[in-house]
Amino acid sequence: MKENAAYNEQFVGECLKKIRKAPDAEEGLNQLLRFLGERLECDRVYVFEEMDRQHIHNTYEWCRSHVSSGIQELPYVAKKDLYPWYERLADGENIIEPDVESLQKSDPLIYEFLQRQNIRSVILSPMMAQGKIHGLLGADNPPPEKMEHISILFEVLAYFVCSLVGQRDLLMLRKLRADRQKPNPELSGHNGKTILLVDDSRELLYLNERILRPQGYTILSAGTLREAGRVLEEVTPDVIVLDIDLPDGSGLAFCRERCSRADIPVVFLTAHSDAQTAKEGMEAGGFAFLTKPYDVEELQRAVTDAMDRKAGVFA
Repeated sequence: MKENAAYNEQFVGECLKKIRKAPDAEEGLNQLLRFLGERLECDRVYVFEEMDRQHIHNTYEWCRSHVSSGIQELPYVAKKDLYPWYERLADGENIIEPDVESLQKSDPLIYEFLQRQNIRSVILSPMMAQGKIHGLLGADNPPPEKMEHISILFEVLAYFVCSLVGQRDLLMLRKLRADRQKPNPELSGHNGKTILLVDDSRELLYLNERILRPQGYTILSAGTLREAGRVLEEVTPDVIVLDIDLPDGSGLAFCRERCSRADIPVVFLTAHSDAQTAKEGMEAGGFAFLTKPYDVEELQRAVTDAMDRKAGVFA
């Protein structure tokens, strides 16, 4: 037992050295995943982050040369596809499954989901901060004899991964604050305009506010359609940035019923990247359609174009 503990401590120390030598948090994450995958002989090591109430998205990964990229093939995962595993992860529990075939009868939905991706064994560790799950660190097809060892390591390393993600977000916010001082003639005409942000993810509301407020906009926010409706009873925003999937209904229906009538341009945010959802968004009266995760510049440009349409710049 002492030998195992000493080895684990040494291994974690090597991981931390990789992180410290990296020029920034993102490169630190990439180097850590590469180190874990190669040393622990997994097919794939990855990070999923919380995106909204219903989805998580694959933000970082390392794959063996013969393994296809999960980020490209499955960038988003619905939490319901991982039921009841995700509930256990949210409670701080590690998931260790050495034989996915054994799930065929006990958890057929998870079995089908994993089998489609050629996952024979899997380890998932929650990224927790202040008692809340922010994502997960996972490994596909680790050697059976190393499963328990990897699980112990991941339980520790998931904390550092969560910290790196936080550092990445902090650097982004600092960059946004620095950009606040840079004049942008294309956006200067929109100072004082009002934007209503509607999303059930408090983290995303916070980030989007930090992206848009430095451009001179007045920002209002709502976490549900009901809250958004109350805002519209008091204020008519110039643009609404609206999530499609909300706890109390569909953003598409809300746009159709409340926004189109008031001639308020709507920028839709969604985890669904299929053409049908985009078509429904435009038919509901949406002006733009952004798929999560989106770039800072994408959101800024979509809002700017929506403001121009409101002002009659677009025909």
